[in-house]
Formats: sequence, structure tokens, C-alpha cells
Amino acid sequence: MAKRVRPAKRKKGPARPEKLLLGLRKKLGIKTLDEVKQNALERALAATKGDKALAAALLGIGKTTLYRSLAD
Repeated sequence: MAKRVRPAKRKKGPARPEKLLLGLRKKLGIKTLDEVKQNALERALAATKGDKALAAALLGIGKTTLYRSLAD
């Protein structure tokens, strides 16, 4: 009886979790915290017609934190 020869296993390249996570985020509609934060800042500023002090109060943060967040 002939001996069975197994095919050689392929070596996989390095794992790419970023690509996997990006696809999963898009599929599930999940945003990163940075995206959520930026969206909240933009909406608050639009709602207050650019009044940064009022936007900061609306978001429950200080003016300095708002300015720092806008700089990022």
C-alpha cells in the first residue's frame, strides 16, 4: 500500500487586524471614539452657531477642553 503524502502547509503572512477591524466596523456601523467626539463637537458648534462657550456648556466640558479638542 502506498504511503500518503500530506501537502505542505502554507505559511500565512502577518496578521492584519486593522483591516479586519475596519471591515467589521463598517459592517456593524460602529464609529471610533475619535469620530464620535468630532461629530459631537461639530454638532454642538453648529447648534450654537459657533458660540464656543455655549457649545462647551452644552457638551458638559470646559472652554479650555473644547479648544484643546478643536486643535486635535
